[in-house]
Amino acid sequence: MPKIFTIQGSYPFCFYVRCYLPAIYSGQMTVSEFLRKDADISKARILEKANEADIIVFQRPSSKPSYELARLLQQKGKKIVFDNDDSYSGIPLARLGSEKQVEIAMELGKNLNDFVKMADGVTVSTKYLADEYRKINPNTIVLKNCIDPLDEFPCKENTTGKFRVGLIGSVTSNDDYNHIKDQLRQLDERGDVTLVIMGVKYSDGTIMPSMQEDCDFWASLKNVEWHPVVHVTEYMMTVANLALDLAIIPRKEHDFNRAKSNLKFLEMSLLHIPVLAQGFSDGTSPYQGVDEPYLTIVRDNTQWYNSIINILGKYPEYVSLADKAYKYVVENYSIKTYAPYWRDQIIKLVNK
Repeated sequence: MPKIFTIQGSYPFCFYVRCYLPAIYSGQMTVSEFLRKDADISKARILEKANEADIIVFQRPSSKPSYELARLLQQKGKKIVFDNDDSYSGIPLARLGSEKQVEIAMELGKNLNDFVKMADGVTVSTKYLADEYRKINPNTIVLKNCIDPLDEFPCKENTTGKFRVGLIGSVTSNDDYNHIKDQLRQLDERGDVTLVIMGVKYSDGTIMPSMQEDCDFWASLKNVEWHPVVHVTEYMMTVANLALDLAIIPRKEHDFNRAKSNLKFLEMSLLHIPVLAQGFSDGTSPYQGVDEPYLTIVRDNTQWYNSIINILGKYPEYVSLADKAYKYVVENYSIKTYAPYWRDQIIKLVNK
């Protein structure tokens, strides 16, 4: 069987889901050191492993050196696969804060598209993103994001006396909560709800790039509890320790979010946390569709506050729904089950 080697891009969370887990559970080759905090993987080390493989998967290769390395390996007879979990094409550039940051984002987008054109095959997480990349490279397939059952941790019990509503990761920034700011302030004023934020800041207290505006908003709230971003290997355990009653996933309606996967729903469901997620007017939200019976969708953006308070008032029903979501996710999105299919589809993709 052909050997597959995966190379991490700039996003360890994407690499963990898109490459590391499939590799571990399917017998693909990978470099596990990528996930260590102190990892120092040299170009020589990467070339050594790549030369031992037949197929090289680059996860979101947005740099020119990645492109040049892929071309070199392709010339040596290796098959090159481009993998991505979402797209730069829909990023709201005005939100990036400076002309230089906009220039960088546009350059990253160009690098990705150049790589897609060159690749022998493309793998992505959603049909929406596949349709986008097929315009550049028709040899594109969907390999859905999955969870590792070993990432299940018992959630800490909420003993605070307040309903704990979590906003995790990307939804704490990038305009994704701006359309419900007033409703978040309304929740903050109640006194019986705590907004638990995980993101925007690093563990040393510094603010993530381009997120000063987000930082100022969250800091303006009274009933907010703030947690920094953590390393991917600590993520699920950290979320479990937040003692959340509910996770909310607001999303601004644009192409970047249409291309996103349902990964946040999968993660929260693995932890038995009820989910309230964004629905889009055209039905393309990553949370609308086959997963809908197992989470709650907000289609009318004026109803976020009311939906949260409704869940608070009928909470046992939503705990039951989260338990059903857990069983559904483990049965339908386990990488232990899906990884061999993932491996076989990559091999088939590059041998068409």
